[in-house]
Formats: sequence, structure tokens, C-alpha cells
Amino acid sequence: MISGSMRALFAAAFMVAGLGLMSRPLSAENAEPEKCTCDALPEANQNNGAQILNATACWASQFDDLQWCDITVQSLEGDAGAHAAVVATLFGYQNGDDRAGIVNALLDEFEQFAATYQRAPRDVVSFDVNQARNIVPDLMKEYEDAIAACVSAFKEATFGKGGFQGQSDEDFRCRVGQSSGWLRIEFRVGEVWLAYMLAPNA
Repeated sequence: MISGSMRALFAAAFMVAGLGLMSRPLSAENAEPEKCTCDALPEANQNNGAQILNATACWASQFDDLQWCDITVQSLEGDAGAHAAVVATLFGYQNGDDRAGIVNALLDEFEQFAATYQRAPRDVVSFDVNQARNIVPDLMKEYEDAIAACVSAFKEATFGKGGFQGQSDEDFRCRVGQSSGWLRIEFRVGEVWLAYMLAPNA
């Protein structure tokens, strides 16, 4: 038998869930995997895993075989200064066709993520941060042309141009969302995909 207080709790939970569903725009844009999200079972619609609705930049570590992922937020809506600084830095390097500058800016973002990840309690599935620190910079250097192409498409998307499906290899992927305009760059570290996701605006 459910007590009156439990009934009230369940009712409140359903109201919150209902409000959340009502507040989300019902469009195909929500299904795009470029936003701060990870999907353990990728399909046409984003219906597995998790999404952070108010994040404008994040990293996700996705363990496909385990159907598990972590999401580390780099910036949130309202934190326009931090987000705008990253976007402006990337666009500034792109204007000068400075691939090394773009890679260095992304390496700074990666190092912030790695430091945060290393401090977090490891009572859940995790990856080897030190291994990632050895692998990701090399992958960024190896794929700097592909990364620059994605950043260029990301910039164009902010001015209304369509999405971009960039290079996709066994250890690197990048793309820009068709309707969202989000940048997503992924690196394979062992059995884990590390994905960096950045919104075109805060």
C-alpha cells in the first residue's frame, strides 16, 4: 500500500518529468548526437544514454562495450564568457589558417578535462587518463588538417550554412550538426571514445 506522502512524491516526480518533456522543443534537432550527449545504442533518434540540456561545451568518455559514459561539462548556458573565449580562439586561428593554433587550443580544453577527470572519485567505470594524455595529443597532431576542416565548417554553421561530416577513421571522427551547428570531435583511446562537443553559441 502506498502512503499519502509517497503518492505525493510520485505525483511531484511525474509533474517534473512532464514539465521537462513539455519544455523541450519537439524537433529533429534533439536527436543529433553532436550536443553534450552520449548514446549507448546509437539509432536514428537520440533515445539512449544521457544529454545535458544546458551545457555549451563538454567532454564525454563513452565505453561502447559496457554501454556506459561519463560527461564532463566545460561550460554552461549563462557562462557566456568562457564559452565565447573558446569559440573566438578557434575562429581566430582558423582565420589565419593556423592548424597548430587550433590544436593547441583544443589541447588546453583536453587538459582541463583530463585534470577534472583525474580528480573525480573512481568508484565507477573509468579510463586511463595518463594513457589518454599520451594518445590524444598525437591524434590531434596527426589529424590537424581534418580538425581544421571541422572547425572551419563549425564557423560556417554559425552563419547559417549546413552541417558537415568530416573524416571518420578507426581512432578519429569529427562532424558538425546539420541543424544544431554543434562541433563534435572524437578520439579513440583503447576501448573508449573521448568526444569533445562545443555549441556554436552560448
